[in-house]
Amino acid sequence: MNDRSYRPDIDGLRALAIVPVVLYHVGMRGCFGGFVGVDVFFVISGYLITGILVRELDRGGISLRDFYRRRVLRIFPALFTMLAACAAIAWATMLPGEFAAFARSTSATALFSSNLFFWRESGYFAPAAHSIPLLHTWSLAVEEQFYLFWPLILMAVPRAGRRWLPWLAAAIAAASFAAAAWQLPRDPTAAFYLIHARTWELMVGALLVWVPARAFASRALREAVALAGLAAILFAVKSYNQDTPFPGPAALLPVAGAAAILVAGASGGSLAGRLLSLRPLVFIGAISFSLYLWHWPVIVFSQTVLYLEQTAAVRCGIVVVSLLLAVASWRLVETPFRAGGSASWPARLVLRRAALLMALFLASSSITVAARGFPDRFDAPQQAIGAYEDYAGDRAYRAGSCFVVQPGDAFDASTCLARDPGKRGVLIVGDSHAAHLWPGLHAAAGADVNVLQATATGCRPVLAPIAAREPACRAFFRNLFVDWLPSHPVDVVVLAGRWQTPDLELLGATVAQLQGHAGRIVVVGPVPQYAAALPRLLVKALRSNDSGSVARGLVRAEFALDAQMRDLVSHTPARYFSMIDALCRNGSCRNYAAPGIPMQFDYGHFTIEGSRVAGADLMATLR
Repeated sequence: MNDRSYRPDIDGLRALAIVPVVLYHVGMRGCFGGFVGVDVFFVISGYLITGILVRELDRGGISLRDFYRRRVLRIFPALFTMLAACAAIAWATMLPGEFAAFARSTSATALFSSNLFFWRESGYFAPAAHSIPLLHTWSLAVEEQFYLFWPLILMAVPRAGRRWLPWLAAAIAAASFAAAAWQLPRDPTAAFYLIHARTWELMVGALLVWVPARAFASRALREAVALAGLAAILFAVKSYNQDTPFPGPAALLPVAGAAAILVAGASGGSLAGRLLSLRPLVFIGAISFSLYLWHWPVIVFSQTVLYLEQTAAVRCGIVVVSLLLAVASWRLVETPFRAGGSASWPARLVLRRAALLMALFLASSSITVAARGFPDRFDAPQQAIGAYEDYAGDRAYRAGSCFVVQPGDAFDASTCLARDPGKRGVLIVGDSHAAHLWPGLHAAAGADVNVLQATATGCRPVLAPIAAREPACRAFFRNLFVDWLPSHPVDVVVLAGRWQTPDLELLGATVAQLQGHAGRIVVVGPVPQYAAALPRLLVKALRSNDSGSVARGLVRAEFALDAQMRDLVSHTPARYFSMIDALCRNGSCRNYAAPGIPMQFDYGHFTIEGSRVAGADLMATLR
């Protein structure tokens, strides 16, 4: 077992973990795999904490009170400072339903169970990730849950059996990895959030503790291993994206990379180790915990409070603000508790104060939930509009039958593709931005039209190599376009989705595939989208008497995408329907479907009434 003193390269490795995470979360190009930084953190944590525990075992035994005292002084000050700041902003800005949900997430965070909370709350029409200030705390929960059982396992092994500890750790890691690989295709959300699918990453770090200190005494071997580890992490950051199945086998690359750097550095210096020991990287590594805590709330509140569209300038501003808050948190909060007078506080005092702090947050959160988010902060019309943030959009769009939301949902072709003889068939195809058109098209169809629906979460309607990133989508559209449609031609196919720029080069091939199987093909352009949920913008406009604030919340990139799509579709046999032209004039868009009823209940999905407004315009062009 190695037992080296402070290693600056580990702080540099922390920097290599946190920087991609931050850049990924702000949407910086080239860092779409930056989420692997969390996996690197897990390996580091498993390595360092297990090293401490095993050394204590060798010196006579683990003191759980001292262990948890150190964890409290390391985690609690910065974490609960961040929680308090978020709670203050939430009180001042959140709608009642949002504030109650925030309070529930605060309770889960205080109990280090937020990974379980966000797993249970997940769903396609759950609040968008960029509106949940504490979503990032799931990884802290995984770590702390690991450190509830891992010390107990180490303590339970008798002295005579400690030579078997590496084999025990390897068995736990193998079982966890197998569980992650099995669950990923069946329930990717559970595989992402839950500890049983993440334990192997921490345990890989733990296993390094038993690697002999001179295992990589050869300079050439050490250099090769360390550089390979660095390259593995950077390759994952550059090559992975949100469509990479994760954290199963794909996580092996960044985890192995982090392990390689750690184990090579334990044997001596290397070029990679010297690079990671550069002072700027070491400093970023030192503030990495605070930077992780603060960067996500800054991103969320920049959209939900300031309604900033995420332009390049805004992204850079978010990074700068996050760094400034991290430095302040590190110097004023973290460091005093780790190195100041509190570092000498006895374990009993530290743990009592930690329990009191947790109890205070739990009590305040419980009161908020019981009070339903204190709706009296808003008048009755504002409350009614704000309530649309809790809208059950998936039910309105026929989730579980014609709108495939969860991986296990079955598509009910007998219902969704049924067509009465003698009636015109209009088939709506795509993701949720197609599904939200169904209520309106169905209402506007009339007695002579059947509206058929084939929609699935996250599946934009293109038949091309890009669909390979999501096997479920590829299979869904192959079954529909290749197997079903040629023998069941329809009068109109409507392609709609939350389009992205890479889809444009594939749209022409999809239209060509559908030719001959539909009388007409209509491509529906992007809907107006907002930097925050439309009900929130409408309430703010009412409270401030500033109707123009809603238009300032529009995401202008969708207008540019609409123009691109119009031009592209004009060179194909398909027709183009601009939803932006239908709903927007002079830089602002229709906000209400009827008095007091928003057009959309989140950033862009229609309410039923909003769908009827949009569907009536669209159906008029399909006749």
